[in-house]
Amino acid sequence: MREVKRLLSNRLLMVADLAVPCEKVFDIGTDHCYLPIYLIQKGICKTAVATDIKEGPVRIAKRNVRLFGMEKHIDVFVADGISHVEEGCCVIIAGMGADVIVDILKKDMDSAKSCEWLILQCQSKTERLRAFLWDNGFAIEEEALINDRDKIYNAFRASYTGINRPYTETDTIASEILAKRHHPLLPGYVSGYIKKLDDMIAGYREAGRDFTEEIKLKRALEELL
Repeated sequence: MREVKRLLSNRLLMVADLAVPCEKVFDIGTDHCYLPIYLIQKGICKTAVATDIKEGPVRIAKRNVRLFGMEKHIDVFVADGISHVEEGCCVIIAGMGADVIVDILKKDMDSAKSCEWLILQCQSKTERLRAFLWDNGFAIEEEALINDRDKIYNAFRASYTGINRPYTETDTIASEILAKRHHPLLPGYVSGYIKKLDDMIAGYREAGRDFTEEIKLKRALEELL
């Protein structure tokens, strides 16, 4: 059997490593379908559903399913969001902006809440996604960081508990899980946010705007380094 692992980026391998054994996984915005193929090859998931909102990626995904002999294990079709997700199954949403992922979850919250787990990996505004999950009763169970082409990516596995946990702005940026683990990539990840804050503070100073809160957040993040 052909191995798909070599075709996965470090970012997608990080996402795959967060998956725990399940009967069926739904890969939302699948693109090339390598991730569900990999999860089935590794025996992590028995079957999968791969969807995208565009015909082009779906055609590519179907071709790859045939190439890897996965026709009996993976269904591929055009779909928007997660309304098609079956209760008690598992969902992966990776490679999108936080705003898009939040919109997908908000549109079908009942489906999101019914999942055994969700693995989420966003390309930007990760802090907004964390806050959304905590505000809506989801618990973040595991997190990961990876360096892929000189950019540090974050991903996490979450599930619905119905408990809205309290948090600070610092918590949304710097994972408590990774901080306790002293993850070697966390300082670089946090430093990226500090750089953004430095740019924001400089802009506010030039415009004569107050930047007290930005200074407080920067100092809190610096304590983690």
